[in-house]
Amino acid sequence: MDRANRILLLFASAAAYAFAFPPYGWWPLALLSVAVLAGVLHQTRPAHGFRAGFAWGLLAFGTGLSWMWSLFGVFSIALWSILSLFPALFGWLVCTARQRGITTGWRLALFIALAWTGTEFVRCELMPLKFPWLHLGLALEPWPLASWVGVYGLGFLAAWMIASLITRCVRLAALLMAGVVLVPVREPELFKSAAIPVTAIQAETAPLNDYLELSRQAPPETRLIVWPEYAVSKDVRRSDSGELTAIQDISISSKALLVFGTQKRLEGARWQNTALAINEGAIVGEHGKNHTVHFFNDGEHGPTASAFEVTLGEDRLEPPFHGKIGTPICFDCDFHDVVRRMVLAGAEFLVVPSMDAASWPARQHIQHAQLFRARAAENRRCMIVAASSGVSQIIDQNGHATASLDAMQRGVLSGTITAINDLTFFTRWGWLTPWLALSILLLWTLWLLAFSKPKMPQPVEAGSD
Repeated sequence: MDRANRILLLFASAAAYAFAFPPYGWWPLALLSVAVLAGVLHQTRPAHGFRAGFAWGLLAFGTGLSWMWSLFGVFSIALWSILSLFPALFGWLVCTARQRGITTGWRLALFIALAWTGTEFVRCELMPLKFPWLHLGLALEPWPLASWVGVYGLGFLAAWMIASLITRCVRLAALLMAGVVLVPVREPELFKSAAIPVTAIQAETAPLNDYLELSRQAPPETRLIVWPEYAVSKDVRRSDSGELTAIQDISISSKALLVFGTQKRLEGARWQNTALAINEGAIVGEHGKNHTVHFFNDGEHGPTASAFEVTLGEDRLEPPFHGKIGTPICFDCDFHDVVRRMVLAGAEFLVVPSMDAASWPARQHIQHAQLFRARAAENRRCMIVAASSGVSQIIDQNGHATASLDAMQRGVLSGTITAINDLTFFTRWGWLTPWLALSILLLWTLWLLAFSKPKMPQPVEAGSD
């Protein structure tokens, strides 16, 4: 293939990558797109690989995250460029490895997978501007193996499968394909509670009376109500306006645990974005947001995530639920650490106040909703999400939304969840998968740079699998 056609193919694949994610969800395009990028790096110098990866990233992120323009205008180009540095680094790493002798099939395939996962993990979870949207594993909804290796581990297996096909390790590719695409793995459940009736309120910047009125529309059997993030945008416990009393009263009259977004005043002008839980009129728990949103005034970082005990449904559920829950807030669920720590601390389901502003494009809301489902699937925990302007969801332990409210609507979403107290392999150990991939990548790359002399790129050799 001549140079012009390779460039056109690279650009087409980058644009196609965006369509692997909501609202489209054509996940095979993610595999095809990464395969094209890896293939274009064949017989390419490291500097050219860097440029190819950067161009791929700029078009992929510019297309998939085009809604950023509505928020940041021309500054979006700088943000897309920063994100593009990581597929650029992937291109440089792969070409450097080939230039320094990694040309056999299975070794090259493994290095490509490690390079993809390592650079993607740094982009999503470790760099200062960490942004875990549009990564390969996230596209593979409903995420087989997520409860074992998480979505980053699933992305690693997918990248390894792609690279094995490119390097003609056919049997290895077939084995990985079976694991990534064909084999759903489910872990046994040690305990599931009775179904707990729950309700999420979807309304943005509404007066308190609107939230109270919408809560009264919940079915009478509801034993858990959740309002969005910033439902009460001040420290309700320090207010003299009677908001806390009104909220306590609705909790008592509805016989429901009420979780809502508010603030906690700290010293001076500092404050913390907080989820507050009220049951039977008493404050029973709170959580300070761990991951505040970049470029927005979202308060101070909260303390390490944990869980707290509640009792639900003593008058209706058989048996009543008595256990721990977690209340992560919005952006907390974009990353793997907060939900996992809450589950390790004993949380048997998650209650999430969230906010995606009505002024932001609907596509942003729909993409964000996928991240909550991924966290539920990794930890096998049901989750109820009340988003200010959508997408509010009730999610089962496999990451499937059993009920939802579309973006840009005001309304009441009701359904049931169950409490589960077993821990997945991911929650215990599988979350280390991307850390392991990154560590091996760094050691391997340092070894190549220190002990291997650069040579002209050679054609890919078929390797045994």
